[in-house]
Amino acid sequence: MVLSWFRKEEEEPSSPKVLKPTQPRVRIGELLRADLILVSPPALDKDELIRHLGRTLCERRGLGDPAPLLSRVFLREQGICTTLDTGLSAPHARIDGLEDFVAILGLVPQGLADPKQPDLLIRAMFLFFSPNRQEAVTRHLHLLRGVASLLQPAFIEAMLQEPEPARILELIERAEQGG
Repeated sequence: MVLSWFRKEEEEPSSPKVLKPTQPRVRIGELLRADLILVSPPALDKDELIRHLGRTLCERRGLGDPAPLLSRVFLREQGICTTLDTGLSAPHARIDGLEDFVAILGLVPQGLADPKQPDLLIRAMFLFFSPNRQEAVTRHLHLLRGVASLLQPAFIEAMLQEPEPARILELIERAEQGG
């Protein structure tokens, strides 16, 4: 079965099946700016980090009151854990009325334990909101996959070694361009 966000490429009878995305890849660096990358944000636990990043994102992107957006994130967090064993946590929510994707990155050098899985240490949190529209679902899924692929332990460590958010953004953009 071919997933809906892929299409089959024309193939010759003896060639293996090749799947290609039907939409362009989502670039994390295009969603971020230097002021949306926070190193050592003040937080004692995962929920506090989500609240801090959510408030900052809403303020810096002019999204208004963060409470309704954060309530959607926390509702989502009650389900499947969004923290991976790589040190990445990717809380997210689909938001009615939102025009485009918005994101913020928080880097936590000392790490924070995930309350659902205390053995998982959060060292990077990529919080994002996406439009709650059918046509945005594929891009939402591509973004989740891209974030999980890029923000692996060695890359998170490399970001933590950079002193400035602008340099972290450059690191992300270079990695996404294949360099």
